[in-house]
Amino acid sequence: ACRSLPHQCTHVPLGRTCPASNTDNCCMMIQPVLVCQGFQRAFIEPGSPLYSASAALRRTSCEQLLRLARTSGWTVIHTFLETDAVRAAGEASIDGFNPKPTEAYFQQTGLSAFATPDFDRLLFPLDLSPIFLMGFAGIGAVSATLLDGLERRLNISVVIDAVADAGAHGVGENDRLAAIEVLARSCDSAVTSLEIATLSPAPPPVAAGRYISQPRY
Repeated sequence: ACRSLPHQCTHVPLGRTCPASNTDNCCMMIQPVLVCQGFQRAFIEPGSPLYSASAALRRTSCEQLLRLARTSGWTVIHTFLETDAVRAAGEASIDGFNPKPTEAYFQQTGLSAFATPDFDRLLFPLDLSPIFLMGFAGIGAVSATLLDGLERRLNISVVIDAVADAGAHGVGENDRLAAIEVLARSCDSAVTSLEIATLSPAPPPVAAGRYISQPRY
């Protein structure tokens, strides 16, 4: 079996084993997936009750990661949080994170993206694809989506330097970000944007062909 050694099967997060049985059917040919969760103006607008300093600071690196995914032919999927708080603070998509015509998008009404049935169905057949999760949705949504993905035995990882949260309930922003990282590392599901940048380009994507619940942007 092929393994995630430097310059070999680098599509698999570091420390993971490639699920292919041999190099002939190595999942290098399996298209990676980038899930963009909660890239909405509520999290970057100064004065918003949901404003996140880490979102403002990490916006550029997230844009670079999205650009890498698109130019490399990955599958890109978007989820937009549909809560009263987000609607009141600014539910529109952040400029630069609008879905492309070939990219599926969903309105996320539950804590986990997998609570959206169409999102769950779309990810179900991608059990061999490396799935990378980034977003400004915060510790609740990111953690719930990660754990639900792992429960479904998906190869899902959090891009720990491409997530954001705002301090709340007496817990500061840095502590909440640290908690996301600890959870991801505890599940062997943490990766950095620098590690992802070493991935080999994937084959050109197939048009998603489905658009679920029009996001407001």
